[in-house]
Amino acid sequence: MGIQQKKVIRSLLIALMLFFLALPFSFVFVVGESEPEITYIKLDVEIMEDHSSNESIDIIIYTNDEIDFNLYLPQGYKNLEVIHNDEKLDSTVGQSIRLIPEELNNIKITYAIPDSVEVKKNDYVYIKEFVYPNVKNFLFRIKLPPAYGINNEDISSIIPEPTYLQSDGKRIIVLWEMKSPSTPMIFKIKYASLIPNNGFNTTILLSLVIILIIFISIGLFLFFRSSNNKEQEVKIPPSLLSEDEMVICRILKNEGGKIKQKKLSSLTGFSKAKITKILSNLEKKELIERQSFGRTFIITLKKNIDH
Repeated sequence: MGIQQKKVIRSLLIALMLFFLALPFSFVFVVGESEPEITYIKLDVEIMEDHSSNESIDIIIYTNDEIDFNLYLPQGYKNLEVIHNDEKLDSTVGQSIRLIPEELNNIKITYAIPDSVEVKKNDYVYIKEFVYPNVKNFLFRIKLPPAYGINNEDISSIIPEPTYLQSDGKRIIVLWEMKSPSTPMIFKIKYASLIPNNGFNTTILLSLVIILIIFISIGLFLFFRSSNNKEQEVKIPPSLLSEDEMVICRILKNEGGKIKQKKLSSLTGFSKAKITKILSNLEKKELIERQSFGRTFIITLKKNIDH
């Protein structure tokens, strides 16, 4: 082998070594850029009697870079609507959104899924796979159809174990609250009709079932109240709020939880447009509610800030 050939082989070996050394760093960069940290996700699912489901996802992201965010839409969805910072997007552009850097990105996704429930004899099974990575705060709420319930003696009825089991008088509501959940994660609910198919008048049976659900709701409330000597107060982590939003929340707390929107201008020095924008963001996060009062609004604080 000549001297020239040895030099060529040595150069190729050095190039290969540099390539493999740089590969892990480039991989970390690509992954980190493509999957930003998600501050908050709320997933709401309403299961219908025809075994379809209406689903909505509220997402809050803050990023320093202008990057694409994947939506992870389920198969077979219909009636897709995507809103990014109050602007409705064309649902045909794809399954990703270009995030705005150094700004709070509010994303709302709604869609319907036909036949999202699997029928097994007298039971119905709804399964949801949650795949969003890097989530700091996650809330998942499922509403069963009216006159349907869960067998409390079957430990496989709800997986994983829910944070709350509630009722609004018509529907059973299952809710999970999680911090930094590991994904992908599978959620499963098995439920059944509370109305037996025995030929009785359906209207009378439905009325009886509604009354039964009300009693079940009262029983669940008393059960959770007795198991928790002090009712847990719903609080929001300060990391979800900007500095201006924290100012508004502190003022509301100091004012006893209610204040007129006009008064906020004099207390904060913010312009009317800025206050309106801040209140809109707080309303999306379900921290406040606004009620019309003459030419202004009454602002009510719904949740406290976790200190």
